[in-house]
Amino acid sequence: MLIQPTLRRAQSPRSGRTPDFAHRVTFPRVGQCFDIEITRETDGWLIRIPEIDATARASRRAAVDSMARECIATRTGIPMGYIIVFVAKETR
Repeated sequence: MLIQPTLRRAQSPRSGRTPDFAHRVTFPRVGQCFDIEITRETDGWLIRIPEIDATARASRRAAVDSMARECIATRTGIPMGYIIVFVAKETR
């Protein structure tokens, strides 16, 4: 008696059966994130970085991010491309 192979359908992801292999998931990689606090002053912005106990100044609000990253890079040695800043507190 001849046995014929049967065709199997691919199982849907909702089937409840877990696949025999894991899918590779890649997440964006970041260096280090620092919380900063900024305060509006008459001549610009004061930037305080509590994690490394440092302060910096920026003349414009648009320059706060880059000035904070530059200060952190100088103090810690982390390359600027790996530094992310998050404004945790803004006082006007």
